[in-house]
Amino acid sequence: MGFGRIFYVGAKLVPDAHPGPGSFAETPLILCDYPSDWITHYQTNQLALIDPVIADCNISRKPQVWNVRDYLAQAASEPEQRLLRDAIDVGVDKGISIPIYGGSGDYGLVTFVWDGSAREMEALTAAMLQDCTLVANHFHLTLRNKIGTEFLMQEELKLTARELEVLKWVAAGKTQDEISEILTVSMHTVKFHIYNAHSKLNVFSTPHAIAKLVYLGILEPAGFTGNKTWRMV
Repeated sequence: MGFGRIFYVGAKLVPDAHPGPGSFAETPLILCDYPSDWITHYQTNQLALIDPVIADCNISRKPQVWNVRDYLAQAASEPEQRLLRDAIDVGVDKGISIPIYGGSGDYGLVTFVWDGSAREMEALTAAMLQDCTLVANHFHLTLRNKIGTEFLMQEELKLTARELEVLKWVAAGKTQDEISEILTVSMHTVKFHIYNAHSKLNVFSTPHAIAKLVYLGILEPAGFTGNKTWRMV
């Protein structure tokens, strides 16, 4: 997809806590292919405590497109400036971070580090961002399941037929306005069904809801960027 490196962290959060040092109810699982000397330097010096990119990702539920150089211009302290300059030197300087929040404090963060120029990253399409979000959520669900965390099982799925129908149209790339026309219902009704589905699936975003339905075999994606069709099963 054009990205050079990837970073993932997943864990359970202490109730009502924001992600970050001291907020995890278990030892976080961290997977990445960053340079080993950078990882050692970062962890040894606990740089996550002063990393402004991490701070922004931890307070948002939305995908974050970031460039270290934007933060460098605003860095107040010398340690922050040194951290950001070092990140540029090792090539971990721009990318997309996808925060994932599930039920019972489930949390994940997937970061895709862009390998091209800043101008190329600025030209990334909305479809690419959607693909990254879907990949991140599906990866998180699959990995957490493999390490033994309990997840929603298909027999526990309590979506109504209309809620599932609305999510299938969302997965097919339809807007809420288009779905309201297809189903001959109001926009308010479409939003109501999506909100109810989020609650029943224990998710906080529609991409996360779709990823869960893919994971459970309710939806089957036909492909990523370049093929935006979905097969409804």
